[in-house]
Amino acid sequence: MLTGATPSACGMGQAAMGPFYCPADQYAYIDLSFYDTMRTRFSAPGDFAHAYVVAHEIGHHVQNLLEISGKVHPMKRQLSKAEGSALSVRLELQADCLAGVWADRADRASNILESGDVDEALRVASAIGDDTLQRQSQGTVVPESFTHGTAAQCQHWFLTGLETGDIDRCDTLSVDQV
Repeated sequence: MLTGATPSACGMGQAAMGPFYCPADQYAYIDLSFYDTMRTRFSAPGDFAHAYVVAHEIGHHVQNLLEISGKVHPMKRQLSKAEGSALSVRLELQADCLAGVWADRADRASNILESGDVDEALRVASAIGDDTLQRQSQGTVVPESFTHGTAAQCQHWFLTGLETGDIDRCDTLSVDQV
């Protein structure tokens, strides 16, 4: 958890960056002020909304452990900027799916999901979709610059993980369309 700025093995982590995962030190950095932003700017409050954000970042850790990230990042260097962004989107959507798998398995093991929890996660997924953020900040949507996918894609992949509980269904890298 960080507030303001903190050093990481991936460079200086700053609150303005939002939550991130650093594969070099294998830590997820969660800026606590992001939760306030979720509540005030994105209208996405709630404990499960917070859990979704953490689970998404831990999804990146799972990608790192499975060596998915390590294979994808060198590929990005050989691609155009737009193609590299599209590959980054696929990794982000896979992290959304892995967050859904966690939610499914945690609920099966400990009955953690309460009424409204899935809606909280879907609100956050929608609010942080590139199309939503770009529309709010610049009034137009530029798909070539996406880094996390559309709101609908983020929601779809979270639900895929949640509804199947199957990590194999999270292979966003080999499907034709995400």
